[in-house]
Amino acid sequence: MRKRRTCFSLMSGIVILFFGCQAGLLLAADPTEEKSQEMALAETSARNTAEAIAPSSPSPAALASELNEMRELINLQREQIEKLQSTVEMQQQELNKAMNAMSAKNAPVAEVAGMTASPARPAPAAAQGQEKVDDLELVKGELEAVADSAAQANQRLAKIETNTAAAKKEADSKFKQLGTFSFGGDMRARLEPFIQEGAQNRHRQRFRLRFNVTGKISDEFTIGFGLATGSLDDPVSTNQTMTGFLNRKNFGVDKAYISYQPKFFKNLKLDAGKFAYPWYRTGLTFDSDVNPEGFAQTLSFDLKSSFLTNIKIVGFQLPFNEVSSGPDSFIYGGQVQAQFKMGSKASLGLYLAGMDIDRADPIAVAIAGGSLKPSLSNSNTYRYSSSGAVVGYANQFAYLDAIMKLDLDVHPRFPVGILFDFVNNMRGSRERSGYWAELTVGKQKEAKDVQFGYSFIRIEKDAVIGAWSESDLRSSTNVRNHRLNFAYMFHPKVTGQFTAWVGKLANPRDNVSLIPSGIRGACTGTDVSNCDDSYLKRLQFDVIYKF
Repeated sequence: MRKRRTCFSLMSGIVILFFGCQAGLLLAADPTEEKSQEMALAETSARNTAEAIAPSSPSPAALASELNEMRELINLQREQIEKLQSTVEMQQQELNKAMNAMSAKNAPVAEVAGMTASPARPAPAAAQGQEKVDDLELVKGELEAVADSAAQANQRLAKIETNTAAAKKEADSKFKQLGTFSFGGDMRARLEPFIQEGAQNRHRQRFRLRFNVTGKISDEFTIGFGLATGSLDDPVSTNQTMTGFLNRKNFGVDKAYISYQPKFFKNLKLDAGKFAYPWYRTGLTFDSDVNPEGFAQTLSFDLKSSFLTNIKIVGFQLPFNEVSSGPDSFIYGGQVQAQFKMGSKASLGLYLAGMDIDRADPIAVAIAGGSLKPSLSNSNTYRYSSSGAVVGYANQFAYLDAIMKLDLDVHPRFPVGILFDFVNNMRGSRERSGYWAELTVGKQKEAKDVQFGYSFIRIEKDAVIGAWSESDLRSSTNVRNHRLNFAYMFHPKVTGQFTAWVGKLANPRDNVSLIPSGIRGACTGTDVSNCDDSYLKRLQFDVIYKF
């Protein structure tokens, strides 16, 4: 009886152990099957990805994009493979433990129940274990297939990387032949009313477009060119008036130059062509829209002194009228510049220039003949022939121009600038000096910046050549003018600006033809004691976009 109970207990334990192992193996099998499906999906994804890759790329940018996509897919497949490998190893360990436990339990059971269990027939648990081993082998095979697909994708990736490197090398080689270029410019829209007693009020709409290209073709040579709107016979303005029955507007060469700065002497810079001003000036002598043409040489020396920080010497030779049957006309000049640091919040710039306008008479003849049409009517003194034709200027021109500019960093948003410019025509007989004083508060560098300014300009009749001076004055010379301006930056590239030019002739009787017809009568009779000019109020509302 005790033997039967012992055998019964032993058989119950075997049955319980058997079903427990079966349940454990079934639970382990389900995740394995799910992982097998994930492996199959990963393999399919990898194969489809490898087949979908184009054999070549049209451009380095496309190759780079395809390369990044391939890297992401390969990394994803590698993560899936590593995850599946880890799962398979864990399940293999669990299966080995179950098989070992079954082997250990099957031996005593076979001795006790040898009469009822056939030794030739394998135990159900062993059969199930063998099936799981087979499943694991299948998973391993699928894993190897995915790995092979990933290897093919890696080979394709390596090929893409090689093609990308070759394309980049070829593109770099072509770019090196052309040099490094940068582009920029601005677009300005303007509403401009004119209000003056004795004259018809005028409302003018204008725009300006400028486009500049600069190229660094080597460590020593730089080239550049610029295009701008504006009348081709007006040297002092790039504005284009919205008129002409909707016809197309002019677009001319505003700059075209080459610069050389030798490696062996970087203090030297040589310019040739039509370029920006190499010297410092104000609208008193030359309008900001005039770009000189010819040749310029600049020597610049940075000093280690805490007071005098830089000295610059500029020379220039500018031909402005070439003829085949006579002497040509030139501007010869130079400027000495010095920069001073006056403490941590102040800096001073001093500029002294001298220039000789050799043979300026062709300018007067061209204006009188209509081939040169500056924005403002002539106010210089002409010289006439016996027949009354203009043959030149009554005075020749040689400028001595002295400028002082003081910058005060009194506030991060509202720095202060003070400028004074004095010019004297050393060849003039009378009315030969000019003055330009300017105060600026604020800056225009980033969004929400604000800037205010006021200028006072006084130019005597023959102080400068009026064809080149500031084009927004009441008159190019013989003028007393005020300028008020306000600017606000809505965006780092967009500025709104208002400028008011208020001026009148300083000596109306010297330029009676420029007085408005409505009040000119007081200057033409026998009694001209009441001859006077009225203030011209020229208002400019601008929106400027820079790129």
